[in-house]
Amino acid sequence: MMNQGQSTRRLSALRLGGLLVVSTLLAACAQKQPEPVAVKPEPKPEPKPVLLISDHHTRGNSDASISFTNGTEQTLQYVMFKTSAFTREGNPVNSKKSGRRNAWLRVAGPFAPGEQVGNKVWKKVWQHPNLGCFKIEGAELIFADQSVEYHGFDRFAMMNQSAMQNASCGGAGMRTAAQ
Repeated sequence: MMNQGQSTRRLSALRLGGLLVVSTLLAACAQKQPEPVAVKPEPKPEPKPVLLISDHHTRGNSDASISFTNGTEQTLQYVMFKTSAFTREGNPVNSKKSGRRNAWLRVAGPFAPGEQVGNKVWKKVWQHPNLGCFKIEGAELIFADQSVEYHGFDRFAMMNQSAMQNASCGGAGMRTAAQ
């Protein structure tokens, strides 16, 4: 049998070992930085504009004019702009050919990536004595490999006065000289 002195020393050694283990664990926990509960994902990069519109305006009481640059990384075979025209008072003007609310303005390429197309004019798109402006609502892009994409206005870079003209056309926003 063990005597009482050996038992006390053994308990003291166990207590001392236990305290050493607990203090080591506590020290390790104190040094460890808390892990975040949720990691915020990195924002996705803004998509590159597919078309850069440098100018668009009406000519006379029936024509449309658009200057643009191919912002894609592929050759465009055709671009078809979806447009809506308005009088100076903000009333809609229907397309002369189809009678519909929107007129599709097609231009044939090929247009290389980065190529500028200046002052493309479409004759007799609308017919109104008080034609004021037109909005570009989107564009259908037909690539040289025959693939087709439609992009809304939000994928264009509107440069110079085109952004203000597009936003104000149709009776909303500020009036511009083009109206």
